[in-house]
Amino acid sequence: MYKQLIRYHIKQGIWPLASLFLLAVFSYGFGSYTVIDNFDDYLGVKADLIEPVLVSPSFAGFGAILIAVFAILILGKERGSGRSLMLHALPINKKTLYWIKWGIGVVVLLVFPIIGFFVSWLLLQGIGGINPFDHVSGADLFIDFLVYFLFDTAIFSIFLFAGTIAGDVIGQLLLGLFFLFLNYFTFFSVLSVTTIGLKQNEEFLSSVDFLMTVTSPFPLLFETNVRTDLTPAILFNLVLVLVLTVCGSILYIRSENERLGRFTVFPKIHPFLIVVFSVYTTILLAAIIGLISSENQFLYWLAVAILAWPAFSSYRRMIGWKR
Repeated sequence: MYKQLIRYHIKQGIWPLASLFLLAVFSYGFGSYTVIDNFDDYLGVKADLIEPVLVSPSFAGFGAILIAVFAILILGKERGSGRSLMLHALPINKKTLYWIKWGIGVVVLLVFPIIGFFVSWLLLQGIGGINPFDHVSGADLFIDFLVYFLFDTAIFSIFLFAGTIAGDVIGQLLLGLFFLFLNYFTFFSVLSVTTIGLKQNEEFLSSVDFLMTVTSPFPLLFETNVRTDLTPAILFNLVLVLVLTVCGSILYIRSENERLGRFTVFPKIHPFLIVVFSVYTTILLAAIIGLISSENQFLYWLAVAILAWPAFSSYRRMIGWKR
């Protein structure tokens, strides 16, 4: 039974998985040949040339997009097409189904980089005659591997969690993107209201700077090369993955999950989502108008007043106030 379920989910997400394989070939295989060709001519630190090939940030970055697509296909597309009804009719509980989905994604994110590491090492050592460990530290490689793995796992957990709320592919995509960039939306909303709307000094935002530097998966990908202190970001993402995974397993088993083809499977939260989306959209669009008008305070608040109702009406039509 479990083998069939695993094969079923892999078949559902075969295209992003196949793309991940091709991405691994380019990131690790072709990257190794590039290092071999340019190794003698490279004038910088050799570790800077070798390390991104053994533990590839490009695979982690583009792989995050593909693993998010995989999460959408194995949950949102399944629910939108009605196939989840067939799965839920099997003699296996829903929580196990959820953990199978999550487990497949995590195993893929774990196995591909490990295989890529050994392939790159063999190519560098066997064809190029380069011993990578003469130039890089095993501890640094291990830390980078864990950080990139945590980054991709956080992205996957966010979109899978969004799928436990959404009723179809569109809902999962929009909710996943909203959860992923929620900290940035919040930061720039506070920035626009305080600096343009209230004419406060930007130093007023120092208390919410953590929204840009900690509460996001992205520092794990973009700040590892400069060796900044990633401890707060790592702890945040560990907690994020744990909370989203546990909450997702709880939400997935709710009986309302059978409400297929809706923006969400929990219609009671629709008014809350409509209001939240409307507030963020209105404030951020007004901020753009405020910047174009040289941070004119009056035009900013006029834009807020004008945009509030169209934004609210659009989301109410798309999501539905009551279902």
